[in-house]
Amino acid sequence: MNLASFAELAVRLVNSAVCEADADPLRSQESFREFVADCPFLAVQVTPADLGRLRLLRTDLAAVFTRAVEGSDQGVADRLNALLMIHPVHPVLVTHDDEPLHLHLSEAGSVTDRYAATTVASLSILVGQLGVHRLGICAIASCNRVYIDGSSNKSRRYCAEHSLARLNVTALPQRRADFTAEQSRSVTSAIS
Repeated sequence: MNLASFAELAVRLVNSAVCEADADPLRSQESFREFVADCPFLAVQVTPADLGRLRLLRTDLAAVFTRAVEGSDQGVADRLNALLMIHPVHPVLVTHDDEPLHLHLSEAGSVTDRYAATTVASLSILVGQLGVHRLGICAIASCNRVYIDGSSNKSRRYCAEHSLARLNVTALPQRRADFTAEQSRSVTSAIS
């Protein structure tokens, strides 16, 4: 388990609050199981109490992104440090699949314990290595989705949903130019 790679789980959880109430993955135990189906270490019993604790975690993680956008390095550090105290990480050395010894998080505890420890530790590593400015909230005024900027030039401004839409819109003129050039070649070939 590469801890730094699990920061995306924080993004998924925070962004789940943006959806309609009937699509919220924290509305039921079954919907949460579907939400984390791609994370085998989270395939444990989910209780109604877990869902409540995950809602609190979602709010706390959203506050981390808000502090980052406000430019408050210390605010991000304070929030993450508080979350690290509430959700302590329990690392263990393991070996599997012919891999050398490496660090995993203990698989003890509830689904909330596992989700929280993984996301908080991952965000803390990411902020420590890359800086607070890598955490963001979508620049579209009506969108509250968060993201982690993994771009080489630190230029991301939109959540995943709006990045794709903007990419498609900005690529449209190029597609038109390519289409026009192709038509010109076809006409030229037909004439010759």
